Amino acid sequence: MLAWHYTLGVHLLRILENGCILPQDTPETPAVECPVAWFSLNQQHDPSALKSILLNGQPQPPTLAVMRQLGNGVYRLGISPRNLLGGEALRREARISKARWAERLKQARAQGANAAEWFGSVDPVAASDCVIEVLGDDGRWQRVAS
Repeated sequence: MLAWHYTLGVHLLRILENGCILPQDTPETPAVECPVAWFSLNQQHDPSALKSILLNGQPQPPTLAVMRQLGNGVYRLGISPRNLLGGEALRREARISKARWAERLKQARAQGANAAEWFGSVDPVAASDCVIEVLGDDGRWQRVAS
């Protein structure tokens, strides 16, 4: 079983140009935290990986079909979870406070995600170590590189 980094085609190009998945943070991430390259054991898609889009000025959770259309496809890069950290080890390594971690877990549940499936790295993850798949028109993942 692989852990998957779910991304859009527009971001896949940058990952391939860089040669790696770079850990990312958000504007609200405290300076003390380390950015994380997030992965999931969810073999279909991780709902928390879908970023909201603005629809009539309101943030809305998009569907995979919408993300495929707007993002030049939906892709995932897979790697063995043995190469990543999970749970409490990831929280400590990324220096995420217990309060912020609890909030992430709450948000994950609200999105239908299972935080127990989350893995990550505070170091870049080489794209050459990953299997790459694309979400096809039929809703199935298709291997494009390994």
